[in-house]
Amino acid sequence: MHESQSNQRVDWPVLDFANAIEELATQHYAVLPNFLSDAQQDALRRELVACQQQGLFHAAGIGRGQHHNLNRQIRGDSICWLEDDFNTGRHYLAQMDTLRHTLNASFYLGLQSFEAHYAHYQAGSVYQRHVDRHRDNDARVISSVCYLNADWPADAGGELQLFNAHDELLLRLPPLGGTLVLFMSADMPHEVLASTQSRYSIAGWFRRDEMTYALV
Repeated sequence: MHESQSNQRVDWPVLDFANAIEELATQHYAVLPNFLSDAQQDALRRELVACQQQGLFHAAGIGRGQHHNLNRQIRGDSICWLEDDFNTGRHYLAQMDTLRHTLNASFYLGLQSFEAHYAHYQAGSVYQRHVDRHRDNDARVISSVCYLNADWPADAGGELQLFNAHDELLLRLPPLGGTLVLFMSADMPHEVLASTQSRYSIAGWFRRDEMTYALV
């Protein structure tokens, strides 16, 4: 088991996702500014740091299978996948599984699982514009980012930018702690801008059964 550095009791109440459902239905993305309490953010951030100290993080790559590679100029974060035996992360996974059921009930998406990882962007690192659905399958349906940055300065950068299929900027959002962002994986290009200090988050994807396609 991966131990959190905090023994503080943290409550994880069942949340109301009605506003998120409405925003996803009307604009294909949703922003929940107070998804996590200060105590929840602190507990998750402590676990993230503990995982780093245990050597569980690795540089994130781009592509998959034989096309997977590392390019720090395109993607500069380091990651650690969340597991059910994480002391604090398992509670986050449970919250997102509740959201998965709500999404299925609202949109009939057939979402069968949720996967997520801790992410650490060092100062100056970026993730250039991309979409989250791989070219040869449609497993990822809805993407999520949840921020764990306490007291993020207004001039520190690190914003998430979302675009539509016409390359129009829809959202530019600083990584304020406790905020959850949801957006459609297939048709919403996005990027992470450089920041002046370390940036912590949880990236995740609601998934259905993977369907592969031959590339021509």
